[in-house]
Amino acid sequence: MTNTEPSPDDEQPRVLHVTTDEAVRERVVRQFAAEQPSLDVVPVTTDTAADHLGDVDCVLSDHALPETDGLALLRAVRTTHPELPFVLYTAAGSETVASEAISAGVTDYVQQSDDREHVALLARRVWNLATRYRTTRTVDAQERRFRKLVEQSSDVVSIVDANGVFQYVSPASRHVFGYDPEELVGEVGFQYLHPDDVEYVAETLARAIADPTARPVITFRFDHPEKGWIVLENTGRNLIADPDIAGFVINSHDVTGRVERATQLERQRDRLAEFASVVSHDLRNPLTVASGNLSLIEATEDVSHAVDVRLALERMEAIIDDLLTLAREGEDLTDLSAVPLAQVAEAAWQSVDTKAARLVVETDTVVMADAGRLRQLLENLFSNAITHAGPTALVHVVDVLDGCGFAVSDDGPGIDDGLDGIFDYGVSSSPTRTGFGLAIVRRVADAHGWTITVTRGADGGARFEFRDIERPGDASEPTSNDSDPGENAVVADDAVTTD
Repeated sequence: MTNTEPSPDDEQPRVLHVTTDEAVRERVVRQFAAEQPSLDVVPVTTDTAADHLGDVDCVLSDHALPETDGLALLRAVRTTHPELPFVLYTAAGSETVASEAISAGVTDYVQQSDDREHVALLARRVWNLATRYRTTRTVDAQERRFRKLVEQSSDVVSIVDANGVFQYVSPASRHVFGYDPEELVGEVGFQYLHPDDVEYVAETLARAIADPTARPVITFRFDHPEKGWIVLENTGRNLIADPDIAGFVINSHDVTGRVERATQLERQRDRLAEFASVVSHDLRNPLTVASGNLSLIEATEDVSHAVDVRLALERMEAIIDDLLTLAREGEDLTDLSAVPLAQVAEAAWQSVDTKAARLVVETDTVVMADAGRLRQLLENLFSNAITHAGPTALVHVVDVLDGCGFAVSDDGPGIDDGLDGIFDYGVSSSPTRTGFGLAIVRRVADAHGWTITVTRGADGGARFEFRDIERPGDASEPTSNDSDPGENAVVADDAVTTD
């Protein structure tokens, strides 16, 4: 069998004429052509009738057929094509045949006649039946096609009323929103939005309702039950006045990945800008010093100026090392492991020129982190503490009790409350340091998704607190965040660690 849907390029209705009477077939074809020239009559026998049912819009069948009859054909047609018009056109009719035909679902029952007017009326009747069926079939096919497009679309199609209540949500919501359509219909859509986006979305919806010609395209954050906040791009159209829609139609698709890539590119652009600034400014100063002293050596042959050249080169080397570290630590992390904080703190302390300083570690917390980068973060904080608190500094690593995290504090002079940009590169109160240390600390924390706050410690020095830190399984509870060592403390004194 062929198509079950009419071709949009073929609007000519077709009628299948089933008969073995050549005279009847000739008369029908001739007079149908005269009365309804756009009606395509397809004469067939009983054997081939079933092959054409999907291509025609009406069946005109004789009752007397070889090895069967019109009623049997009618029942067979109703099995596969229950809505296809079927006209029983018989020469030998009876009340019994008519009754059985009606019971079998015949559309019309017509006695054969040679009268021209009679055949003309039959042609008009068949035309009306065929065109109505064809129109219905076309509309049904378009509706099925549209429904499949909506249901199979990767975008969510939803309809909300003027109050933002979901009236309809397409099946794509399962994989985009994370909710079945039935869970959302009747719910107020605003409750799923990020609190910071609600006002903006509500104002946009109000403007679009007031102006039916508006076609707003907006993005907002949506609370996915498994993924958390995802970013949706939404195109809306006001069809409240359309009785078939009676709402605001929104097409939504997930652009979280695109936004994350844009954010990553923005970060990379900022890093390139930092590198360009360092190369053009921070490295230029020691390079100028080195070049000037080399000129003095050439002019005076006084090699004592070589000391200043060496210092300038060492300064450049330190800047380059920190710059490369800054670039590496800013990369996103995807492979975290369970890391004992105390163990990494001890290792970091051993890597720093601690002089006579002391380290007190009061934590048995295990965090999900990149061990190498966490060590770099702690090394920079320890080095920063010793630089500002002096060679006898007392440094603490403790848990924070008001959140999942830890703190590093010292007993130095602290940080002025008015000091802005403490984590910006190049910020340092020491002329011997590059100013990249705390910038690297911030980059490591950002890469892990941690938040940093800087406060005054219990001993008066600086206290760096890190929160929003993931812990594997049932992590140990914090023991203390006081400055004095507790019973679980680990003390490292001048690179000598004792429990």
